[in-house]
Amino acid sequence: MTDSARLPASLASWVEAVLGPLKAVQDASHPRENSQVWMVTGRTGDHYVKVAPKPVLYFRETRAYREAVPHLGHGNAPALKDNSADLLALILTSVDGEPLKGEESLARRRAAHGQAGQLLRRFHEALPGHQGQDEAAHVVESGQSGLDKHIAEASDHLSTAEADTLRRLVSTLPGLGPLPAGWRHGDFWERNLLWNGRRCALIDFERSEPGPLVSDFVKLTTSLWPDHPDLRTAVILNWPTSGGAR
Repeated sequence: MTDSARLPASLASWVEAVLGPLKAVQDASHPRENSQVWMVTGRTGDHYVKVAPKPVLYFRETRAYREAVPHLGHGNAPALKDNSADLLALILTSVDGEPLKGEESLARRRAAHGQAGQLLRRFHEALPGHQGQDEAAHVVESGQSGLDKHIAEASDHLSTAEADTLRRLVSTLPGLGPLPAGWRHGDFWERNLLWNGRRCALIDFERSEPGPLVSDFVKLTTSLWPDHPDLRTAVILNWPTSGGAR
């Protein structure tokens, strides 16, 4: 076996019990301290092995792979090959593509965002809204109760006026009534969209759970869309207004 980063012994034993002998192991982690991802190659081809940083992320991701990801269709997301609660580990099939943020063609980028919007809508609709409403309400309550903690953590980046604005906006949430609910991805942006020049795939479901669907648009609304309104249009073009995306 060739490797650029060895799997921990207990993890390697489990992976080889599932996939057979490995020919190669390559580190595929994100550039952050708690990311543990490897691409492994064996007789059945390439797979990804992912160890969750903590149990809640493991259980969210395995649940999403079982209940929501199948609604995306074959080849539009990895598939869960196996998982181990003891190791907090998942074995995932490989899908073709590179992170969309590397695409330089504006036309292809718009096409990819259009496909991504279709995939996100399927993901949202994997759970009927009425079934996710209670969990969505809990997410909103958690957001309200944890606001001051998040403001404190971001204090170096927020002015007093900005922090007060956040508190004021969050205080209005209870008066909005039930927000449209369903399966939310939880980390929907270009890093988690794989693109091969023709087809888009959605990855990374460790923050996925039933909740308010509008939360999936926050990162794009506050970062990418202000400078690229055409990409916003591409994502929500075929989204019904009643679906909560607009």
